[in-house]
Amino acid sequence: MDLSERECQPLHVDDAADLASEQRPGNQRIPVALSHVPLEAALVSAPAPDASGGLQVAVSTAVDPREATRILLVDDVMLNLEILGETLRPLGHTLLLASSGRQCLAIARQNPPALILLDVMMPEMDGLEVCRQMKADPALKHVPIIFCSALDDTAAKVRGLDAGAVDFITKPYDPAEIVARVNTHLAMGRLQRGLEARNSELERALTLAHELRQDALRRMQEALLGRSDAVGRLRASIADEAKSSLPLLLLAEASCGDEAVARAIHDASARRKRPFVAIECGQMVECDLGAVSLDQPRLNSRNKLALAAGGTLFLSGVQHLPEKAQSRLLQILLAQENARAVAPGGQDDVRFIASAASTPTGGGLPAEFDPQLAQKLTRRVLRLPTLAERSDDIPELVNLFLTRHTRALGRVLEPPSGLTLSRLHAYSWPGNLRELEDVVRRSIISSRGPLLDVDQALLSDGIPFGGYRLLRRLGEGGMGEVWEARHQLLARPAAVKLIRPQHVASKNHAVLRRRFECEARATANLASPHTVTLYDFGVSDEGAFYYVMELLHGMDTQQAVEEFGPMSPARVASLLMQACRSLAEAHASNLVHRDIKPANLFICKLGLEVDVLKVLDFGMVSGGKSVEDTRLSAADEIYGTPECISPEAATGAGNLDGRADVYGLGCVAYWMLTGQIVFDAPSGMAMLIKHIQEAPVRPSERAGLDIPSELEELVMLCLAKQRDNRPTALELLDGLQASRLHEAWDDREARAWWMDHLPKIMEP
Repeated sequence: MDLSERECQPLHVDDAADLASEQRPGNQRIPVALSHVPLEAALVSAPAPDASGGLQVAVSTAVDPREATRILLVDDVMLNLEILGETLRPLGHTLLLASSGRQCLAIARQNPPALILLDVMMPEMDGLEVCRQMKADPALKHVPIIFCSALDDTAAKVRGLDAGAVDFITKPYDPAEIVARVNTHLAMGRLQRGLEARNSELERALTLAHELRQDALRRMQEALLGRSDAVGRLRASIADEAKSSLPLLLLAEASCGDEAVARAIHDASARRKRPFVAIECGQMVECDLGAVSLDQPRLNSRNKLALAAGGTLFLSGVQHLPEKAQSRLLQILLAQENARAVAPGGQDDVRFIASAASTPTGGGLPAEFDPQLAQKLTRRVLRLPTLAERSDDIPELVNLFLTRHTRALGRVLEPPSGLTLSRLHAYSWPGNLRELEDVVRRSIISSRGPLLDVDQALLSDGIPFGGYRLLRRLGEGGMGEVWEARHQLLARPAAVKLIRPQHVASKNHAVLRRRFECEARATANLASPHTVTLYDFGVSDEGAFYYVMELLHGMDTQQAVEEFGPMSPARVASLLMQACRSLAEAHASNLVHRDIKPANLFICKLGLEVDVLKVLDFGMVSGGKSVEDTRLSAADEIYGTPECISPEAATGAGNLDGRADVYGLGCVAYWMLTGQIVFDAPSGMAMLIKHIQEAPVRPSERAGLDIPSELEELVMLCLAKQRDNRPTALELLDGLQASRLHEAWDDREARAWWMDHLPKIMEP
């Protein structure tokens, strides 16, 4: 290999030794250029220190590998590089070599180091010029440079600092000084990078906060815009509530601006300069309300109570507040009352404003909600007007939405005609503000003339949702909603189950979407008439997950027993047989429902048939070749309902089979026969432990009822702790058929029950 080739190759230990042997004694310059390689591979060992006061190398503990950085050493004299290398090697950093100014620039541009020790006096290009060129390069200007020179006069140091250096080391080197200065500047560099990263994060957070604030202001504008009497009363109520620190409950239909009104109250209060923090109660975790006193809240990203210190905490959808969080909130409110009693007129640390869904009777909290907490929250109630109640504000709202969306869509349109406004004024607006905004946005896209024109088709009954119109909310949980809907073209009735994007934490969005897909695919692959029929599935433009299924008229077994009491053994046998037919098909495809409970077994009228059972909600389904990797729970995560969970599911076992569903079916049978759940417990965890360890009391003993022994034995078999002792769904079906109990519940008996208890559903 000739010299030119050798200069371009990375150096190894043997190469470095060869190069060292080529250098001339003293301070003569080496005749070759050193490639930039880690010093521990390229430098030969320096002479060991001797008693005569030769080379002294400071020994320092190696740095944490996570903090190891690259240091570039630049000098045209090999001995100087050796001294620097042996001095800095114990620090544990990666050391790079360059023997000229041009090579220094090339190395730095290819892989910028954290620090450069740069010789001043070099041929061709001296250190001052190298420094100037680096400071002129945006990619390198932040790299700190320490000049190394034999010149010790003040003028030389001034020239170096003027060129952009951060420090100056004088030859001959003092190893202790080198180590101290290098450590100092590396620490300053880390601090600088940390500050820059933190500033960048803060800038992003401020940008996001600004965007959220602007969006909040827009929503406040919508909620309070207009001159109607309803909005006038709302503004007056906001002004009155802003003077108070007592808990407030907002009753509002969907999209009436409950959070916007809460923010308006906060902004009008003495707390306006303190935080406004919103919590979606259906997504609340235990630490959101903290586990400490209001006096010394733990400040962390999950403790929303601490984040809202001195300001307002808004509890959206408080009717979905978990049981533990209800207890915690009651504890906090009681503490606030005690504080006010001790110091009347004092300002509480946090003001609570909650919202709940409005109902025709004006209530907003479910019957199972903590009664003491409900009493505290409903002392001050503010009901928000619907859009239909403030229809005089529609022209101003239309202009607001028109301005907002014409800019975004690149259109230029004038406000609508009086005829169009009359059409809008006459509509009932079940979707309130969001529906009006959606209608305006769609009309901007479809309008062809100079004026905004609203097609009458957009104003059919119900809320537009893709190809469907949502007519009536049938039920809701912590995250999901079920709506009665109608296809806009086929006019076919349907039920739409959806989760709106505001209920989805971003980090769970992908998992939740996958889970919805699994539920849809699993349900679509089942053909049993006792499994709910799926029509459609997708994700809306607004990001809501939904699937569309057949609309059922009736009630689930949870409601049926709660309203009308325990069922006859014959009816229980009939319903269990239908459930077995659905589950047996699923289990044959290796699909496990995993959440069989009374609320997921629906009794309906189907055509002329009554007491038809449908199995709902295959969203927790697992296994199966036709459903791709549907086991969505993380390690040690338990899915299911504590009242009906099998022992193996309660322990977090991952290899569940259909007998877990049979256990759940046994719990449902127990509920239908007795009106009681298998195990009573003060908490969900205590209930899981009972399912794992405790033997259930026989249904006849629990309820004091005469239950046929063959049916009771089947139920107890379903509740066996060891799954190998339970029947399969098909075996349970065979056992129920053999008992012939179901024959006593014939069509005549069933129709009579429905006519007596659900006559409206029986109407033609």
